[in-house]
Amino acid sequence: MTSWKDFKAASPLRGEARVAYETARGDMGVGYLILQARSAAGLTQAQLANRIGTSQPTIARWEAGSQIPSVRSLIRLAEATGFELRVGLHDGRSRDRTVVVRSAASG
Repeated sequence: MTSWKDFKAASPLRGEARVAYETARGDMGVGYLILQARSAAGLTQAQLANRIGTSQPTIARWEAGSQIPSVRSLIRLAEATGFELRVGLHDGRSRDRTVVVRSAASG
C-alpha cells in the first residue's frame, strides 16, 4: 500500500491545480502560517509539539485549520520556530494596526 506522503511525492501538483492549491492554503490563515513557520524552522510536527509542550495531533489540527490555537500557544510557537508573533486588526478604512505580542529576539 502506498502512503499519502509517497503518493504526493510521486504525483506533485502542476499548473492550474498547483496555483489553486496554494491559493486555498493561503486562505486557510493561521494554520498555513503555522505550517510555514514549522517548515522554515526545519521541524517535524512532533518536534514542534515537543518544543511547545503539546501533542503532534494538536499541531496537525492547527495546521489543517480544524482547531485554532490560543494566543499563548501562538507565542510559544513563535518562540520555538524563531519567529515574531504579531497580531493585527484592519477596519478597511485605515492602515493596518499591528501589535508585536512577543518577539523571539526579545525573549
